[in-house]
Amino acid sequence: MNTFHYINKKLFCDQIPLEKLASEFGTPLYIYSTKRLRENVNRLQTAFDALNPQICYAVKANDNLALLQLFHKLGLGFDVVSGGELHRAIQAGANPEQIAFAGVGKTDAELKLALHSDISKISVESAEELDVLNRIAGELNCRPSVLLRLNPNIAPKTHHHIVTGNAESKFGIAIDLARELRAQNWDNLNLRGVHIHIGSQIPDPTPVLAAMDVVLDFLEECPPNWDIFDLGGGFPVAYRPELVPSSFANFAQIAANRLARFPRPLKLILEPGRSLIADSSALLLTVQISKQTGTHRTIVVDGGMNTLLRPALYDAYHHVLPFHEKNKKTYPTHIAGPICESADYLARDRHLPDMSRNDRIALLTTGAYGYSMASHYNAHPRPAEVLVDGDSYHLIRRRETYTDLDSRDIIP
Repeated sequence: MNTFHYINKKLFCDQIPLEKLASEFGTPLYIYSTKRLRENVNRLQTAFDALNPQICYAVKANDNLALLQLFHKLGLGFDVVSGGELHRAIQAGANPEQIAFAGVGKTDAELKLALHSDISKISVESAEELDVLNRIAGELNCRPSVLLRLNPNIAPKTHHHIVTGNAESKFGIAIDLARELRAQNWDNLNLRGVHIHIGSQIPDPTPVLAAMDVVLDFLEECPPNWDIFDLGGGFPVAYRPELVPSSFANFAQIAANRLARFPRPLKLILEPGRSLIADSSALLLTVQISKQTGTHRTIVVDGGMNTLLRPALYDAYHHVLPFHEKNKKTYPTHIAGPICESADYLARDRHLPDMSRNDRIALLTTGAYGYSMASHYNAHPRPAEVLVDGDSYHLIRRRETYTDLDSRDIIP
């Protein structure tokens, strides 16, 4: 059974009717399915079992502490890209030995926090950062394990805003420069391996294999103590219901076949984020107005780009379902938010039944980069979050209030 499905023409998340959640907690409201999260983790672990990887959930996808704790209990470590994400991972109970710290612009304070926290690996993305980390590690009298994040100059076929491994990208170190850095002495660093992440929503394993070829050729030139290969993430998610994305098993088979030809064992790290949490979630919204706009009806709902930025930022698609299944005529419909920006549309040209004030809809596959990108734009408080677990549910983040908007301001 799908996570979001109709029973007697009413939309449910697992065993809970969405109308019940929206009525109790209000909208906009993010909801997550514990069942789907566990299923996603299990599918990934099973697919890569033969390679015995360390799986580090990418905290940037969604950093709610209840969700992080759930992933921790399921045996995952964490991939963090900021001091704040490192703090959240530790608050969720993570073992520092299962935290990998990446990120292209780490500050001195963030590097010091990583060293004080004794996390297992720091991925360095430039020659200058390597110099800075070497200096700080010397000052703190420690010797962290370090990975070089390489830029293999491979661009998968995905949205240009989520490509991270081509030559012009701000991420990673060019292979020739990495060779020069490898040859230098780093007294306070223990260089242990390499890290790549070529983008998100990678449609098939072909570009991953191309990147692996580049990186493993580099690693083959390295000393035997370079024994860690962080393959990153980027596994695809089916935002459109008609799509069937390449499976974890397909990516695992490609990785296993290529690693089998490498002359020595490597410790593999994976950094999935979106693929574990995106399809566990829906954003619940309430219609405020409905009007005719040219050839389309436009419904304006109570959450927009402040609540879910992805459509405005990436032209991202999210499937839309009304709370009540209606056997009525549908109309070409745009779904707009309340924000004073022309880009504030959550969906365009969808076929929906006639919608009026106080009707409700669900935008699906919103678990990744939904709440984590939400803002206070137009002084809107951010929404609540609820975790559904079979026939029960729990509030895991309360809705913000106007008082919360004022709480950090200082008037001189």
